[in-house]
Parts: sequence; structure tokens; C-alpha cells
Amino acid sequence: MKDALDVHRSLLAREIPHEIVRLPRPVSSADEIPEVLGLAPQRCVAVRMYLADDRPVAVIVRAGTIPHPGAVLAAARSRSLRTAPAEVVNELTDFAVALVSPFLLPDSVLVLADACIGHSEVVYAPTGDGGTAVGIPSRWLLSGSHAAVTELCLPDASGTATGDLDEEFAHVLQPRQQR
Repeated sequence: MKDALDVHRSLLAREIPHEIVRLPRPVSSADEIPEVLGLAPQRCVAVRMYLADDRPVAVIVRAGTIPHPGAVLAAARSRSLRTAPAEVVNELTDFAVALVSPFLLPDSVLVLADACIGHSEVVYAPTGDGGTAVGIPSRWLLSGSHAAVTELCLPDASGTATGDLDEEFAHVLQPRQQR
């Protein structure tokens, strides 16, 4: 499995400024990073993996949020969307499914990023290792991950991106075995 050292070496080789941060306690999901680091969720990102018409898609969103399925379908120019099964994610990315890093993804994976990621100057992303995160300027995260940037999350009344989905869309993002 890939880990923080692999991410660090890749970013160094491409001269991308970053910092590997040791977490005060291990996490089992990228969504836990904000709490462990004492940061607002908008300062941290998670990678959600989907299959759009059976093509792997990595979606970079703020920690704790889920992209709107219609937006992902449109951005991927696909007709169907489902959450990628854990075994597919592990085999494809060589990262733990809940800690997929936005870096070192295979060329076969379409990488999309929610536009709100660029609203924070520095963000913290998973490294594939539950004991570390990578702190990186958001512009470098977006360019270094080769992400196509688009609006992927629903805005709430305050204009802030949220992961709340209408019930009609919730089933689209559930793994097949849970439906």
C-alpha cells in the first residue's frame, strides 16, 4: 500500500511545496482529519471514489461532504454513477479506501475537484496513512492532482458547500451491496 513517504517523494520530485504532518492520533477516515488537527472542515479534503459508466472517478471534496451525483455525472460526461467498491479502490489506487490521497492516482482515473477547495489557502489531505496528512497550498493540490475543477457540492442557504443530498439522490452513492 502507498503511504505518506510515497506521497512526499512524489511531491518533492515535482517540486510541489507541501508538509507532511504527523497526526496527534491515528484516523481511519479522511473525514476525521479536521477534528484531529483542530481545523474547520473546509480546510481539509477527502477523496471519494466512484465508477461513472464503469470508469473510475476520484472526487476531491471538503472533508465531511459528498458531491452531488448529478454534478459528478455531468462532469464525468457519464450516464451512470455508483460508489466504487472498497476492493476496486484498493486495487486501483493502492491506498486504503477511506484514506485515498489525491496524489499518485493512476492515469486511468478521472480526477475532479469541487471548486470550493480553492477557497482555503492551505488544505490538509490524506496520504493513505492514518497517522499523517499532507498540508499543501490549495492551488498546488489542484494542479498537482491534475484535477478538473468544477462545482460538485450543493450550496446551503449561506452559500457554503454542503454534503446534504435529497433522498432521491442518496441511493446513487450507496455501494451496491448496501442497496
